[in-house]
Amino acid sequence: MVLENVSIENYLKFVSVTMDLNMARHTVRIVVFHCHNLSLFQRGEQRAFLRSWPGVKLVAIPCSGKMEAHHLLKTLAAGADGVLVLACEEASCRYLEGSNRSHKRFDYARSWLTKIGLNKERIAFRHILPRDKAALEAALKHLSRQLGAVDGPGAYELCRVSKVG
Repeated sequence: MVLENVSIENYLKFVSVTMDLNMARHTVRIVVFHCHNLSLFQRGEQRAFLRSWPGVKLVAIPCSGKMEAHHLLKTLAAGADGVLVLACEEASCRYLEGSNRSHKRFDYARSWLTKIGLNKERIAFRHILPRDKAALEAALKHLSRQLGAVDGPGAYELCRVSKVG
């Protein structure tokens, strides 16, 4: 796996997230990749937030525009039930095109989910304003409801079956 233009710290977070997904089964396991510039949490708030969402992992990335489609697909293959990408509003993106790029890559990943027979509703994308935890919670609730309605195996189960057979 090659991750270009991603810091080592975030690469290690990505690897630890995918490994941690094999933890005890929660109702829904969601990985949230969010732009670092969203500054969602003040010091110490993230831990309290995660206690109220036990199946959620948060991964800060330098810019949502750095998120590639294969990151989303590999996260699902590692055991996540769903993936949420949070990007800055288009007008407030520090890198000007990052939000647009991330949305195009999200659409590309959704098309691949359809091609391989998975429900494209397993990944979601939202533009939110900086420090908008209410929007984060709303997006998580929406994705959790969607995942509760999704039928069929997840990517993790499909990968396990294909390796066994």
